[in-house]
Amino acid sequence: MKIEEMDGKRVMHIDTSCKLYEKKDTGIAYKIIGSNIHKGIVITKKMKKGLIKEFGLKDLAMIYSIAIYYLIKEDLELFDILVICGDEKFSRVKQCLDILFKENKSYFKKEIMSISDLRVITGNKKITSYADKISGSYRRRGIKFLGRRQEGINLNTLRINLKMITDKVKEIKKCSGE
Repeated sequence: MKIEEMDGKRVMHIDTSCKLYEKKDTGIAYKIIGSNIHKGIVITKKMKKGLIKEFGLKDLAMIYSIAIYYLIKEDLELFDILVICGDEKFSRVKQCLDILFKENKSYFKKEIMSISDLRVITGNKKITSYADKISGSYRRRGIKFLGRRQEGINLNTLRINLKMITDKVKEIKKCSGE
C-alpha cells in the first residue's frame, strides 16, 4: 500500500528538526500529504533553558506532545491520520496528547500512529517523514522577522512562549498524577 492511498484518508506528518536535547533552536512542523498545507513552531534555545530550569530535562516527549498539541488543535478537521516521527518515545507522546485533548471528541476520531507503524502498514521500510524538510525550514527561518524570511517556502509560523508550554506541562502532570 502506498502512503498516498491510505483508504482515501488525509494524512498529516509531524517531524522535528534538531532534537529537543540539542543546544540549538528546534523546529517542529506538520505537512499534509498531497497538499501544500503546513504549519510549524520554533522552540528556541532560550525556551529550552527556561524549561530545563523549571522542570529539568527528563521528559522531552511531554514537550514534544505539547508542541504537537498547539500545532494541530485548530486544524483537526484537516486530517484523518496523524503520523508522528519517532524523535521521542511514541507511547509517551500519545499519552500526553490524549490528556491534552481529553475534552475534544474530534481528536479521538483520528488515527494516531508512529512512523514505525506506518512503515509496517505500507510495507515500505525506507519511508521517511514528509515533514522533515519543512521542519528544517521552520527551525532556520521561523523566528526571523517576516521581511528576512521571504526566500524559499512561505512559512505559517505559530508563535508560542514559555508560559504556554509550562501551563500545559502542569496540566499534564496534574491529570496524570505526576
